[in-house]
Formats: sequence, structure tokens, C-alpha cells
Amino acid sequence: MLYALTKDSKMITAQVATKEQKYYCPSCHEPVILRQGHYYIAHFAHLKQACGAFSEGETSEHLRGKQLLATFFRAFGAQVKLEAYLSGLKQRPDLLIQLPDHKLLALEYQCAPLSLRKLQKRSRGYQNAGLAELWILGNKYRLKHSLPQQVAQFMRWSKNCGFYLIYLDPSKAYFEVIYGIQKADFLPLKYQCWRTNDVKKLKAFFADPQKIQLKHLSTSERNRQKQALAKQIYYSTGAMRKLQQLTYQKRLKLTEVIDDCLALSYGYPLYRTATLWWRTEIYCAHFPRPKIPAYELVFVDLKPFVEQDIDNFCKGLAFLKKNF
Repeated sequence: MLYALTKDSKMITAQVATKEQKYYCPSCHEPVILRQGHYYIAHFAHLKQACGAFSEGETSEHLRGKQLLATFFRAFGAQVKLEAYLSGLKQRPDLLIQLPDHKLLALEYQCAPLSLRKLQKRSRGYQNAGLAELWILGNKYRLKHSLPQQVAQFMRWSKNCGFYLIYLDPSKAYFEVIYGIQKADFLPLKYQCWRTNDVKKLKAFFADPQKIQLKHLSTSERNRQKQALAKQIYYSTGAMRKLQQLTYQKRLKLTEVIDDCLALSYGYPLYRTATLWWRTEIYCAHFPRPKIPAYELVFVDLKPFVEQDIDNFCKGLAFLKKNF
């Protein structure tokens, strides 16, 4: 933590504190020690176990990130409190921000792993208190080729930007917005990236419609899909084995079912697994409405997106069966 209490109950920042004095946690009032050095940012740490209001073992990334975010929002004209304890919620956002329009914002800079249930609980706390909330992600949550649930749970959606995430890398000192996130079966993610170190520009970015279009698969991408599927057919395990058994029972050709069910374009990032698996179950009429393995998001209700996606597929399927 960046702040502690002196023995006369005055708040002091680790940057100006000296090791000659004693310091105490603002929440549990237990003794804390001052840590200062050339290789990490000055901060306080509990002598014993954590009190619950603070996470122990804060990384340099998290400590520097909080200070950088405070600098960015103060430049925007906001009033910022670092590590403000909300006693009614028993929660401590990294920053409590009063925006120029006087709205209160709880900002969390998430660097450490956080379970879905804990994220839901903390988000409900802010909502119940009438606070707006903003979650900015650290480097452990960087997108690579896939989209795991642990990252997807932080996604938001807007008409202007599609599905998006916001990152901060303190070493580069800018926000990074990953937006227009799209998925296709057996292919890497697609998304766009925009950067700024200005909160005013960040706000303007989300207010303006961005150029986002679901990408059609190129010939090379389609070939990569086919190669990945050929490998799965050869090894015949998991979902592919189940599909092979299903098509055999229904006396259908596996390759024809795959061709009819495999999407020709990228789509919204709605599902934890390939869309091919639930599409083929509908195609084979094995289930009228199979269980759909959608992501669990905290800030977006995916149900309307999933229902629309299934409806579009079923309409296309009905057209195929009627005309071919």
C-alpha cells in the first residue's frame, strides 16, 4: 500500500516517510513496515498476515500503475484518492475518483488473478453503493491467440467499440484499448488496438463510432481451419469424437455437416469453445436447443447476443435444407 498512518493518526505517503518512525495500517491499525529501495517503488507492508482490506505482495507494476492512473485522472481535472477505504462495503478500490461532473468512480487496476465470483462480488458492492466502476487490466491479462474465461470476464461492449478491454502498462505509460474483439473457430483472435495517455482522449474515443466489421475468412484462413479440423478428425478425441458418433448415428456425411455448420466469418466473442460443436448438434437435430458454452461476463449480458446468433444460424440452416 502507498499510504499509512503515523502514531498520531496522520496519513502519510510512502514516498516521504522515513524508517525512523512507526506506521500503521489505515484499516486494521496493525503495524506496517516501510519498504524503500532502488529497484521497487516505496510502499508499506504488513508485518504479519494481511488485514483483508489490502492485498499483500503488491507488485511493482501494480504500485506504479496506481500512481500513474492517479496522475492521468488528476490531469483530467478529477479529484483522486488512492486506496480509499469504503467502510460500508468493506472494499478498497485502488482509486476513488470524483470526476469533473462530480460523479464518483471506483477504479480497479487488476494485475493479480481474480476469480469470476470475487469479481462479481466486488462489482455488486460498487453498484449497490451507486458508484460507477472501471476495471483496467495489467500485463498478466494480455490477450494472445485465445480468449480464456479469466480475461473474458472483464470484457465490456459498446455500439461504438464492440467488445473491448482496457489495459495499462506502467513501463510504457499509456492506456491501451483492445476493441472490436472477434473470434473464429480454430483461428487466432482478431482485434484492433488504440493507445493514449490522456483521459480526455480516452473518453472521446469511446464516444466516437469506430470502424468495426466482422471479418470474412480469407482463403488462407479457411485452409488453416480445414487443416486444424483434419488433425482433429484423425485423432478423433473429445468434441470431434462426439460429432463423428452423432453423424454416424444420423447417417450423415461428416464433411458435409462441417461444411454447412462452420462459420464463414469471424463473430463476436461469445463462446468458450468452437461454435461448430453446438451448431452441429442443432444441424443433426440431436437437441432442439443444446447447452451453449457461453462466456460468463460481469459487465455484459450475453444472452441477447447468443439468442440472436442461434436464431441467425437456424434461419440459414432452414434456407439450406429447403433449397439444396
